[in-house]
Amino acid sequence: MKKSAFIMTAVFCAAALCSTLAHAGSDNNTFDRFIKPMTNPVYFDDARNQTYVHVYHAIQAMPKKINTRIGKVPLDGNLDLTAVRINYAINERFSIVAAKDGYIDFDPDHTLKHEHGWADIAGGAKYAFIYDPKNEFIFSGKLLFEMSQGSSEVYQGNGHGNLAPSLTFLKGWDKFQFTGMLGGVIPFQNSQESTMMFDSWHVSYNIMDKLFPLIELNHFWIVRQADSKDLVASVAKFEGGDLINMGSQHGMDHRHLVSAAAGARFRVIKNIDIGIAYEFPLTEQRNGLMDNRWNFDIIYHF
Repeated sequence: MKKSAFIMTAVFCAAALCSTLAHAGSDNNTFDRFIKPMTNPVYFDDARNQTYVHVYHAIQAMPKKINTRIGKVPLDGNLDLTAVRINYAINERFSIVAAKDGYIDFDPDHTLKHEHGWADIAGGAKYAFIYDPKNEFIFSGKLLFEMSQGSSEVYQGNGHGNLAPSLTFLKGWDKFQFTGMLGGVIPFQNSQESTMMFDSWHVSYNIMDKLFPLIELNHFWIVRQADSKDLVASVAKFEGGDLINMGSQHGMDHRHLVSAAAGARFRVIKNIDIGIAYEFPLTEQRNGLMDNRWNFDIIYHF
């Protein structure tokens, strides 16, 4: 069994245990028919404030070759992530968010060696500026603080952390759900992490209160490139996307990363959703670390 699969099983068991020990958060019955977005797992969140445990696993195939200052370098292989996110709602307007953690398995087939280690940890708070159940609309702001305690072997732990402010909305219309987010990543040490903006978009359709086909779009773009002396960061002509901010010296060469995803969520019972989505870049695969990605998750609301 791959180590990432073992960890996913372990964190799922931990999540189930936490959910049985915890007591209920706020009552958001008006918005119960909506779902959480699937992709851009660190930053993309819906506007609701709910209490849940979210277990997420990504299997990301990397491009056969990547663009660097020394030419097209062979890579291939996988970059996998297993993580647990926790959200605790104080009420329908305010919640405490644990948004990034987990374990990364970086397993290229060529050029670089197999590494694994812990991701950086990020947490913060979310507040709903507009909470309008009658019109099925929420507009929220979120602020995340990311620490830099992660493993350098998997391109974490660089710099002194960052702040990620964002704004998001949720709008229901008949059986459709529309969710969008705009935000940024502001490092405390500009030389070690790139300054980025991002926007993410989600559309889903509710079928018989059980099945939610969905499509999503994510866009990251570099505002200011870093100047990391790490070997990979010094030659890569792109940034790492949502999971990795390597501090590329040449991130502005290919500053945009756009991906699309299609998938579905299934409501197993009232408070458990499972999801799967296939994601692929719309920009050139060689200008990033994603050839394609399978996203899997389970969310327990309580």
